[in-house]
Amino acid sequence: MMQILISVDPSTKFLYGIIEYLNSKTINFDVIEIQPSDDSYESAKETILNLKKGSSIIFLGHGREDRIYGGENLPSYEKKSLASREEMKIFEAQNIFILACNSADLLKSTFMLCKFQKSIGFGGLPTSEEEVEDDKKLSLIGISPETISKFKSAIVETVSGALEKYCVSGDNSFYYLKDNLILLIDKKINYAIFEENDRNLADLLFNMRNEISLY
Repeated sequence: MMQILISVDPSTKFLYGIIEYLNSKTINFDVIEIQPSDDSYESAKETILNLKKGSSIIFLGHGREDRIYGGENLPSYEKKSLASREEMKIFEAQNIFILACNSADLLKSTFMLCKFQKSIGFGGLPTSEEEVEDDKKLSLIGISPETISKFKSAIVETVSGALEKYCVSGDNSFYYLKDNLILLIDKKINYAIFEENDRNLADLLFNMRNEISLY
């Protein structure tokens, strides 16, 4: 059974759209929430460690090249590392899909040490105005709040669709998951260019597509 691991954070609330979509399609999966509390962080780690080897784990949340984060609720609880590079061994012998910024770099640096079965990661996924402002290239081309909103919706739609196909196909290969995700993103890129005339959205989707990595 697929396991969805989601960090509870106002800035990633939109990712619950993936869970809602899969529920609407009666896909069989479990949800592990990392709430903004120390107890929830520890409980999530314990649950992960006790999962059957060879499980498919889908992480939805924040990350960077050296860690993934748990829940956050400012100002009372600032997000903390759920798993640093060294702690990624909690996913040993699992199939791990990490929908978080710079997760491809994290997986590249840990897949040999942690002995994942297969893993899929991403590059930058700018889903807030602050993240766009921090990226010099994106800030120069003028990504609007409307485009960011469309990009977030496109992330939810493409990842949801790819996960649905992955679950109903009976093909447990992450190659199949990656190929379907790329196909769905390509369709969104074409729609952004030819139907919405939103080149900036197409560029964000193109970057997302090109930076998907499988190890």
